[in-house]
Amino acid sequence: MMSKKTLCTLILLFTLKVLSAQGNLTDMDYKIFRLGFSLGTNYMHLDIEHTEFEQDGKIYYARVSDVLPGFTVGLITDLRLHRHFNFRVTPSLLLGERHLYFKSYDVNTGLFEDDQKVNMFSLPIDIPVNLRYSAERYGNFKPFVQVGVGTYFDLGRDEQTDVTLKLFDYYYSVGFGCDLYFKYFKLSPELKFNFGRLNMLSPKHITDDTVATLKYTNAISKILSRVIVFSLNVE
Repeated sequence: MMSKKTLCTLILLFTLKVLSAQGNLTDMDYKIFRLGFSLGTNYMHLDIEHTEFEQDGKIYYARVSDVLPGFTVGLITDLRLHRHFNFRVTPSLLLGERHLYFKSYDVNTGLFEDDQKVNMFSLPIDIPVNLRYSAERYGNFKPFVQVGVGTYFDLGRDEQTDVTLKLFDYYYSVGFGCDLYFKYFKLSPELKFNFGRLNMLSPKHITDDTVATLKYTNAISKILSRVIVFSLNVE
């Protein structure tokens, strides 16, 4: 198995090769409009605020655990605004899952007990709009930072779970990465952080199906979405 030292050495040598190589695709940065695609991974998290809801002498709390890596695939549309600025729309499909664990605090004994686990599967369509600032190109390397806004439409949400998220959210995002120019294409590793703005907790009403689990929704006052996306963009 390759050691971490060997891997770091190979990455360093590859980076030096890219930086020192003769310029590839020297006309790409001057194109007004470009298309591409992206592949990557994502980590979906939730920020939770509690209500201190009490039922039958117990107060319920929730936390997110087992944040599992998901899969991301998308398209890239890029419009050149200026030498250093680009306007980008990159619609994507995300696949991810979060595990929500509930604990109950017994007000009589002062002890916590594990209570319930809720699996939350998500399949959101992500439509982000970003403004990217790129530094000067050095050889075949050019770093960038970007800010933007976006919307989520979660096609995979399950209304039958004990806690349900809403269909729609919007977010602010910040990100950074670099462009690596090869002979026939440009590869751009990118790391982006999305901060959801809407309370994603979907209210539930008392029915025969929810009377036993309504306490989990009542225990939460607000859920905010947090997503980290690492992608490899090809143009």
